[in-house]
Amino acid sequence: MRKIILVLLIGVMMVVGFGLFVAYKIASNTDIAINVNDSEDQYQVDASYGKSQSRKVLSYIDAQLSKTKQFRHAKMEGAIELEDHTKLFIKTKPGRLLIKVNKNENDSASIERIKTLTEGIKIRLTEN
Repeated sequence: MRKIILVLLIGVMMVVGFGLFVAYKIASNTDIAINVNDSEDQYQVDASYGKSQSRKVLSYIDAQLSKTKQFRHAKMEGAIELEDHTKLFIKTKPGRLLIKVNKNENDSASIERIKTLTEGIKIRLTEN
């Protein structure tokens, strides 16, 4: 009788453990998707990633684009003009990033800067 109870207890513990593991994997949402649209008049980056990576992404953006730490906010949405006069629209929330740059309002150096930023974001999201 004790062996049956012990086997059942171990079985229940294994099922609970597996359930917690699955819940953790779903909650951490480690899927990464980065879509870049580079058209004639606009450059757009739309990225989704695990919410736990938001701080890393926003800190990197802040380090590359601003000295004011304005990009470290978990949620923001609006048009921004950087110190070098690059104009962009940015929308962030945990696990999501959208950047739009109008090519008619920005010079080629500004567009290249945002493209380099995009490559850096890709690297940071895929590194361990």
